[in-house]
Amino acid sequence: MEIRNNDKTLVTKTNRVFDYDRIWLGAVLGIVAPILTMLAFYYFNFSHISILKFIEHLFAVHIQSSLLSLSVVSNLLVFFVFIWTEKYQSARGVLMSTFLYGGLVVYLKFFA
Repeated sequence: MEIRNNDKTLVTKTNRVFDYDRIWLGAVLGIVAPILTMLAFYYFNFSHISILKFIEHLFAVHIQSSLLSLSVVSNLLVFFVFIWTEKYQSARGVLMSTFLYGGLVVYLKFFA
């Protein structure tokens, strides 16, 4: 932002604007988006039971990894929003958190 004084000299005023191109921001959004997707799935389909019963049901019928892998698809939206707005570091953070979820899905599928 530029401000002109009466004597025609230029004075610059710096505004601190939040920089959305950060790896940590993409990682946090990449972790939160699947959780919100799973909560929306619970709310729209199983809100008649408690969330703890819902989680117990997921583990009882061994579909926790399937639901988690479907929830991670929501990271595509976050990833492409960062790509379209040229926030490549944030997109890298989303990709990193997606790989972390992938490791969790493999663990739940084969070892839990």
